[in-house]
Amino acid sequence: MTNKIQTNVKFLATDQFVTSNIIEPTERILKDKSFVSWGEVNNYPDYIEQLYQNVATLHSIIDGTTDYICGDSIECSIINFQEYINKKGDTPEDLISWIAKDLVKYNGFALNVIKNRLGTPAEIYYLDFRKVRSNKEGTKFYYSDDWGKSYGRVKYVEYDSFLSPEGQTKGSTIYYYKNDINRVYPTPIYSASIIACETESKISQFHLNNIANSFASNYIINFNNGRPSDEIQEEIEMEVYDKFCGVENTGRPMLSFNDSKDAETTIEKIDADSFADKYNALTDRTKQEIFTAFRCSPILFGIDQEKTGFNANEYAEAFRLFNKTLVEPFQKKIIRAFDKIFNTKDSIIIKPFTINFDKEINA
Repeated sequence: MTNKIQTNVKFLATDQFVTSNIIEPTERILKDKSFVSWGEVNNYPDYIEQLYQNVATLHSIIDGTTDYICGDSIECSIINFQEYINKKGDTPEDLISWIAKDLVKYNGFALNVIKNRLGTPAEIYYLDFRKVRSNKEGTKFYYSDDWGKSYGRVKYVEYDSFLSPEGQTKGSTIYYYKNDINRVYPTPIYSASIIACETESKISQFHLNNIANSFASNYIINFNNGRPSDEIQEEIEMEVYDKFCGVENTGRPMLSFNDSKDAETTIEKIDADSFADKYNALTDRTKQEIFTAFRCSPILFGIDQEKTGFNANEYAEAFRLFNKTLVEPFQKKIIRAFDKIFNTKDSIIIKPFTINFDKEINA
């Protein structure tokens, strides 16, 4: 009769596959609801916001691109809107910087346009794009501060589209821009790199856990005096974690008391260096995928300059291409939106971002 030796290896922290965390931008009309759900539980914009907050590369690109879109200065040529654009005191610069970030983040933006009795714009307010939903036709929009509640409890305000016939006679409407005419909601320009974004987030969590767990992440402890019950195993696990894991316990000696050599506690070191090399290579690859999705160079956002140094000619060429493929098209979309709202040309003037390297060097 052969005795089977049962080995029970327990890890203090585990993680699911990267793809299990990805939320798909599904669109569906819910029963008895006028708006189209954005995401499986109407949470796709919140997921995008979470990626923006947690993925350093994505955060840097979105913020940097927003700055490039806003250029050196912004002017409004419409009388009564040149200094402030609403009663809250928001300036044209404020408004355009907010919708520019939404445009980069979601590939869409929304504005609340308030008209006077003559039917002309009197005020314009920024609307957080992730809080706006649409009907299938794009003629009605719905705003809620919290779409996360169960559908029966969500409170929202309904608006007509600024561009719809009904919207022409209403005092408060929503101007809504999206990039995709085949979908109700827009597709972020970096959607092809969502997996890379999730991967970078998980790598950051890995390094954080590696620091937090310290000892536990690099060693396997074998207790050779029998296999205790699951309850006792959990108690031992927590005791080891409390005494030897975490930054505050780094370098703390470990004591073992045994009746014999055969029953002694053994510790096996895991080769963490090979993992570190693989994670570093994966980090570089994920970053490159995110930059590729935006069709831009890391040098534009001050990333990886420690490896190659700053090269003015390389920066100028990278910006020229990025400006042509993304910055200028986004600026034109914003300008066209305001021209439609004010029913005139050149209502908003964005002075392009420029930099004089010779002047910077000689200063």
